[in-house]
Amino acid sequence: MTSTTTDVSTLLMIDSASARDRDDAFSVIPLAGGRGWAVEVHIAGVADVVELGSVADEQAFLRAETRYLRSRTIPMLGDLAEQAATLTAESGRTSLRVTGTITTDGRLVGVAVGRGQIPSGRCVAVDHAEVPGILTDPAHPLHLPLAAADAAAQVLLTARRDGGALAFYDLTRGWASNEDGAIVAIAAELRTVAYVIVQEMMIATNEAVALWCVEQGLPILFRNHRPNPVAGSTDELMHEIAAAAGDPDLFAKLRGRLLSTLRAATYDPTVHGHYGLRLSAYSHVTSPLRRVADLINQRIIFAHLDSSPAPYTPDQLAALGADLNRRTRAAREAKKNHFKHADQRIVAEQATADLSALDSRRFHKVLKAEAAAPLRAELAAELARRVEADLLTAPDVAVLIDAADPTWLPIQLRVLDTLADTHPEMGPSVASVWRQSHPDQPPTDLEIRRNGADHNPLFAVRATHRGIHGPWATSTAKKPAEQAALWAAMRAQLTETDNPDTDPDWPTTQPSLQPSSRPTSEEPDPAAPEAPHRTTTPAALNLEGAKKSKALSNPIAWLMSLAQNNDQDPPVWEFHTEGPAHAPGSPPPHTSPATAPPLPRLRRLRRKPHRPPHSSRPSSRSSEDHECPFCPLFTVVNNGQNGHA
Repeated sequence: MTSTTTDVSTLLMIDSASARDRDDAFSVIPLAGGRGWAVEVHIAGVADVVELGSVADEQAFLRAETRYLRSRTIPMLGDLAEQAATLTAESGRTSLRVTGTITTDGRLVGVAVGRGQIPSGRCVAVDHAEVPGILTDPAHPLHLPLAAADAAAQVLLTARRDGGALAFYDLTRGWASNEDGAIVAIAAELRTVAYVIVQEMMIATNEAVALWCVEQGLPILFRNHRPNPVAGSTDELMHEIAAAAGDPDLFAKLRGRLLSTLRAATYDPTVHGHYGLRLSAYSHVTSPLRRVADLINQRIIFAHLDSSPAPYTPDQLAALGADLNRRTRAAREAKKNHFKHADQRIVAEQATADLSALDSRRFHKVLKAEAAAPLRAELAAELARRVEADLLTAPDVAVLIDAADPTWLPIQLRVLDTLADTHPEMGPSVASVWRQSHPDQPPTDLEIRRNGADHNPLFAVRATHRGIHGPWATSTAKKPAEQAALWAAMRAQLTETDNPDTDPDWPTTQPSLQPSSRPTSEEPDPAAPEAPHRTTTPAALNLEGAKKSKALSNPIAWLMSLAQNNDQDPPVWEFHTEGPAHAPGSPPPHTSPATAPPLPRLRRLRRKPHRPPHSSRPSSRSSEDHECPFCPLFTVVNNGQNGHA
């Protein structure tokens, strides 16, 4: 058997005053010259007390860990074995001893692992509540060792955060992140800086022992944690936690989401690193009284130090890890269901309250919860109010169109028709959100056709949603046609109206090359109804610098695009040429170039007017000069002098 090591410095046992299972004790001594701290950690030698295969050992495997309930505690080992192994100030104990140096940049180096012997009287119990007072009282006999431990713990914490670990402590509200990144509650009696000191010292010890086992080639149950790419970065999660900390409901939702998205750490006899802590190797060895994995690892390490046969074969060790992982998954699932049921209770309460007072997030929860039942009149009225007030979101609509009860159909159609008219651009978002929530369903397909000349194309699009073909939607631009087709397909699916037409119904009349309004000299027919006219006023444009250069580089394409974006009719072009066909634009016969009239670059560029028919607009220009209705950038005149203004 290897020799044991003892020391004379005071070992601090920081825990609640009522604790009966003290696993660890440590001392931290500052090094001369501010070079760091010498650290010594002792872990209760539970493996020396609980023999392999004993009743207490079997009980530990059945319970896996100590359970802390509101009214009582169920010890993993049972009362007798726990009291025989726990560290105390009055009795000597064997231990697993870990020593090293904490550097000023937060690394534990020079690690040595061995057996330890703690003599009676060397340990001092310190309650969490006492630590803040001791740290502020220089005269207290434990001030210096506690101040050193606090300083070292803060350096370790800073190093973990700098390394990207999700290290969160809220001692005021009582929350902290665990090793997986989930947020766990801190008992009221533990919410002091002492909690941070113990956590950081134990994390450093677990890492040090894991790395030591790797160096020794010693298989233990390593604690591995793999990332989930959809969970978000650590910085994003820290911002979300900080933002939600003051809102109990939002914080509860965030806890539930983290529990669902962050993968659980596992026990394996091989090393794969710990993503949550951002460590290359990690283990559980510091709580052998409370976790069976720590007891298993301590047995393996003691056997290695004693040069004794390994207590478990490789297959047994792998099976033990797999069994613990299975039970961990079951416990996480139970906790997720707890959060889910709590959320459902909150939503049920909110559904009976004033729906108009709910914010968008809470209203979405209520809508989602009620979509499986017949529609209540109160919810129908609130949906109508929100769609008219422009308060519905794409996720709301995706939930709404899923409601199958016939009582939902009138409000479903009203919402779709309203949004298709006021927010056509929302159609693709609704289809995308619906697809994400139904990954087993085929995506909404789009069939696109094109017709017309290159300078004035016409697009026809048809969407298929849940196997129902929507009607063809046509537009002079592809995107508006796609948006209209998606809304139409969702509506067709709700009304179960399939549109099997294989070809679109193209307009029979093409845009005319002649002006659409009557000549101004023609008298209007008083019996004829007044033709509808557009009231859309194009927004004022600021065409300077790069925008102006881009417009001038291809004015025809720019005008066509501008007409589409402003919901205006496309420009209508009329060309006049002079001179013989083989030389258009040449001076008339018997006219010298000096006396020839200047040749126009373009005799006329105009657009169908958006003012009512027969309206007049005073102008200082001649009847041959026309101003572009969108902006003053393009002015086509007949004198051939200005060209493009």
